[in-house]
Amino acid sequence: PFKPLNTRKHFQRRYYHAFEPIEKVAAAGANVVNVHHATKVNPFINYPFLRIKEMKAYIDQAHSLGIKVKIYDTVRELSNHAPEIFALKSLGDEIFAPGPGGGAAWLQEHLDGNYIAGWYVPSYEDAALINNGVSRWHNYYLEGLDYLARKAGIDGLYIDDVAFDRTVMQRARRILERRRGECLIDLHSANQYNPRDGFASSANLYMEHFPYLDRLWFGEYFDYDSPPDYWLVEISGIPFGLMGDMLQGGGNPWRGMLFGMTARLPWAGDPRALWKIWDQFGIEKSRMIGWWDPACPVKTGDERVLATVYLRNGKALIALASWAPEPVTVTPAFDWKALGLDPRKAVFEAPAIPGFQEARAFHPGEPIPIPPRRGWILR
Repeated sequence: PFKPLNTRKHFQRRYYHAFEPIEKVAAAGANVVNVHHATKVNPFINYPFLRIKEMKAYIDQAHSLGIKVKIYDTVRELSNHAPEIFALKSLGDEIFAPGPGGGAAWLQEHLDGNYIAGWYVPSYEDAALINNGVSRWHNYYLEGLDYLARKAGIDGLYIDDVAFDRTVMQRARRILERRRGECLIDLHSANQYNPRDGFASSANLYMEHFPYLDRLWFGEYFDYDSPPDYWLVEISGIPFGLMGDMLQGGGNPWRGMLFGMTARLPWAGDPRALWKIWDQFGIEKSRMIGWWDPACPVKTGDERVLATVYLRNGKALIALASWAPEPVTVTPAFDWKALGLDPRKAVFEAPAIPGFQEARAFHPGEPIPIPPRRGWILR
């Protein structure tokens, strides 16, 4: 499940997770919109075919401003607004998982039990049924992706946990690439490591899909106070050639910068100030040298405080973050040759970043104070 890490692509894509006017998205500095369900153009969960005209108009406007649009669409459950629902229910448990029934009033009034009620959105009277494993419905789903790519011009998918196998993911990727060229597929997962989900690691659970994904959103219930090695392997995707972003509570922006991760605009946190610093530095043109790499040219001297370096043409952007429970002071050691800097002239500026840090300058050899759970960006 490994592929080369593409940091350039990651840092060029700025995500907006809400159905908002395209002008508002562009003004925020984003260039990719994830349109969730329960929205005007995608109202019904996993059945995005009933507002195609409106969806295409929104996507066409986005494309005119250089913004890509991806939609929430998978097969874990299916809206009761799908016209095929009674035909699918007649197939017994081939499509819909058997269960105790219940749920929204519409389901109880129209379906003769033996189903599992899924997501319900009162504002759209959208009541879903849980699907049952891999079935012929997956072929319908793939044909639906082809239809959406052709008729509405979607640029990819935002998948909320994967309810299909690797083969279906391969086919989905081929369809989108054939129709849309540079498509994007993102995977969101809530933390599966709990009794209800069998204490499953989300990364391990979905690893077979990683070659066909572009970004991870791990996600609700992830603990961003976990140790850095957990971040690296279980959250970031970096060992497998993927990059990710944070969600729960907005994440930890200082620690996130060690992995090239920011929060999810506008649902959790606001990464726009960091995006501005990225653009000023040209981070998409840099080489990311993580704290886990023995060749990282900045060492803090404290194993609880880590450094990741973004290096380009004699310039460096250095991210520092602490896991120490108390305030600490570190005096970083620099590999000046690797950095391409002259230690006699070097001064590290901490630019003012609202909500992140105040402006300050540090000279080589000067101690750097770091509060608990925080850090610095130096350039």
